[in-house]
Amino acid sequence: MIVYIPQDVYDRLYTRLKNIPEKIPETLKDAVNDTAKSTKKSMLEEVQKKYLVKDSGFNKSVRIENATSRNLQATIFSEGRPIPLYKFRVKKNRGITAAQGQVLTSGMLKELTLKGGETNGKDLKAFVQKMKNGHYGVFRRLGKDERNRIRGRLDEERRKGENGNKNTIEKLGKKFKKRYIKQLYSLSAPQMIESKKVYPIVRDTIITELRISMEKHIASVMEGL
Repeated sequence: MIVYIPQDVYDRLYTRLKNIPEKIPETLKDAVNDTAKSTKKSMLEEVQKKYLVKDSGFNKSVRIENATSRNLQATIFSEGRPIPLYKFRVKKNRGITAAQGQVLTSGMLKELTLKGGETNGKDLKAFVQKMKNGHYGVFRRLGKDERNRIRGRLDEERRKGENGNKNTIEKLGKKFKKRYIKQLYSLSAPQMIESKKVYPIVRDTIITELRISMEKHIASVMEGL
């Protein structure tokens, strides 16, 4: 997401500060950077409203490349891998009931079962388990289609012979074990921020925030004269 100066905002600033043009670049830069900072905060708040993520590390996953006096636009970047489902709302498996998960605040808990996922048509139910590192996760055995995809990739790598990636072959070979389980993940920070539930809301407030910030910095410059 890019925060930039629309022409009408620039024209208003120029009109107000035309007698002190040397102050214009700095005022523009400060207004843009303040707006980028408030926009980042709005992004994080909006994600928390729409998604039931417990600990996403958003402060680290969203960063700002600030504007300068020569480049009067700021860019907001979001980065990060899919977040483990366990960091959303999860209900542990009980008896014959699979673990349940909920990602959206507007949704509800849903049983995490891959219907007919096994070769014999048996359902594959997710479960909560503690990992070696002490953290918890939501896991499920690989279904027949998932194993077939892995086997296809493994066969393809092996056919490459000496040109095949040995590390990839080793990893795929481990995944192809009969009872191999996978951890379940949900969305990444960028996917949540760029979703229709968050991005349009934040985008539509940028110009308003920029105008407010611009007025504040113009007033500060005028008071200093």
